[in-house]
Amino acid sequence: MVETEKFPASLYCLLLLLSGVSSYTEFEISVPSGGQVGVYGQSVVLSCSFPTGGSWDVSSSVFMWQRGLEVVHSFYHSHDQLDQQHHHYANRTRLYHQEMAKGNASLRLDRVTLEDDGIYTCSVSTQIGSQNKSFSLKVAAFYPEPHLHINLLSNGQVDLLLTSQGGYPSPLLQWLMGNMEDITEETQTQLEQDQHTRLYSVKSKLNLKRGSNSSITFILKNQDLGQEIRRNIDLFLEDGAGGPLSGDRGHYVLLGALITLLTAGLAVLIIFFLRRRTQKSTTKTLFRAVTSADEEQSINHQNGKPPH
Repeated sequence: MVETEKFPASLYCLLLLLSGVSSYTEFEISVPSGGQVGVYGQSVVLSCSFPTGGSWDVSSSVFMWQRGLEVVHSFYHSHDQLDQQHHHYANRTRLYHQEMAKGNASLRLDRVTLEDDGIYTCSVSTQIGSQNKSFSLKVAAFYPEPHLHINLLSNGQVDLLLTSQGGYPSPLLQWLMGNMEDITEETQTQLEQDQHTRLYSVKSKLNLKRGSNSSITFILKNQDLGQEIRRNIDLFLEDGAGGPLSGDRGHYVLLGALITLLTAGLAVLIIFFLRRRTQKSTTKTLFRAVTSADEEQSINHQNGKPPH
């Protein structure tokens, strides 16, 4: 003999009450027809409304939210019945009690995780009728600002690596050359999913084999949230001869720049010392001229001649 699972009497009666469709054709609850999207780590309001018929009695009203067989939140006998709630939703749900008289049966779910993704059912029973409807909740996470890493290889090629961690679902990536040519197929992309949070980390690398200046556009999209990150990368990799700045040539260019700087510094020092010497020479000449004039005046004074 197979034993059936026993339910509390009050919950059993509640399920019977909510299992039927309203006997009143005018009683129609409203839920999102296209589903809802919740943002990871934030709060989401699961929308559900019902007609009050001009009068509403809290004592005769029953509200229940479920995801599958799990009780997300229930309200009857004028109170929240949290003892019936599944532990996954503990301390994360709230009804809008002050809005119930206006026909608001919406449920706020806090600190949304990817585990909250699924089909939710809103069940309402009042003195004028009862009905339940279901809709989907999709949970997604924004991708943070990507980090760019540039690696200049010894063979003249350049590796561009863009990384972003903590998004969901897996993103759509695109690389453009000059904002027109799609070079996504030339890239290497890796997706890693965290075992605990299930969030994705993305790494996408582009190897540039062309030896000219490049204008690259990187695009990351999270379609569930309407997120688009578009970043332009301008690379100037040419030397004076027009070839790629790489390997030993890059070292030679750097050495030439250092020599130029040293030469300029040496020229400044030479000019400085030459000016110092010129100033000293001018000072000596003036001193000699003054001394000669003083001596001449002294001789004229001794000979009784008037000064010039």
